[in-house]
Amino acid sequence: MKIIIFLFFIAYIQGLESTDFTTVMNDLSNLEKYIKQYKEEKSEAKSLTHLIVAYIREGVYSDTTWGIAGGEIPKDLVSYIEEKDTSEGTNSQATRKYRSIELPNKEKIDFVHLFAVMNGIEFGNSYTKNFAHLVGWGGDTTQLFEDIKNEKGTLDELMNACKNYFRIKGGFDEADLISDLDAPILLSKKDDSNTFADIFTNYYTGKEYLERINKFVNLTFPELKSKDKFREEIFNIYNSDFYIQVLECKDGFRESSFSCMLPGAIKPEYTDHQKAAVYVVSDYLSENFVEPDPEPSPSPTPSPSFSRVLNISIISLFSLVLMII
Repeated sequence: MKIIIFLFFIAYIQGLESTDFTTVMNDLSNLEKYIKQYKEEKSEAKSLTHLIVAYIREGVYSDTTWGIAGGEIPKDLVSYIEEKDTSEGTNSQATRKYRSIELPNKEKIDFVHLFAVMNGIEFGNSYTKNFAHLVGWGGDTTQLFEDIKNEKGTLDELMNACKNYFRIKGGFDEADLISDLDAPILLSKKDDSNTFADIFTNYYTGKEYLERINKFVNLTFPELKSKDKFREEIFNIYNSDFYIQVLECKDGFRESSFSCMLPGAIKPEYTDHQKAAVYVVSDYLSENFVEPDPEPSPSPTPSPSFSRVLNISIISLFSLVLMII
């Protein structure tokens, strides 16, 4: 029994080890090629983007909840990719298991987590259901809420407790945060003329990732332009999101109705815990957000000088006299 437990532990640790970026991009490139071939051969109606992101996401996140938030893939796609890997001597199916990936800039992302967030965004948009907050920053903020649920104290003290789990391994860590921030940015660049492998390579080997906070905010909270509004606006978005409410209800933070299908109000004892979690995330975004320059006021039309008006009047009078003569 101990040997079995040890083997599971080794497998878990190996799943956490950082994987070489070039290797991952090569496997991703092959996967995209094979899925494109599958779509053409099978006349598959689902979009190429959906097939790619959902295929990768299902490698780790495959329960019923994720099936609702991210949609399904054709049942024979998995075996099709396996057969392609076997015949071509490739390893594209490994993209479903990659977790910690070291980027060229030495940051790390959770690869499958990032694709899961993209999957929730693109699938939700297809069916006018906004899963974008739940599958990304909002869902991870709820985990932060969960981490401090037993803490006691003022709002400031609870925020300090949150910081022990935010951007820290074992909580809402840095790799998850970067994945949540980059997912909508990378997805916004995808169209039929490019590949995720090229998008990732260009984004992470260039300098664009340095602007991720502003790009994320502009895509996720397009009306948010002022730092002093971040806490209020992001909290309102989080607190009013139906899918986040359902998740909070299932975690025991909200009053339950019809098995959380109609989540009730946040329980009074958790009001400050919820705010603390959201405020820590919104403060991080605010601190790193660069406010746009205010639009310049239109220049007033200059009034004509007195001498110019006098000259025009004299010319007009002279012209009138000539007409009379």
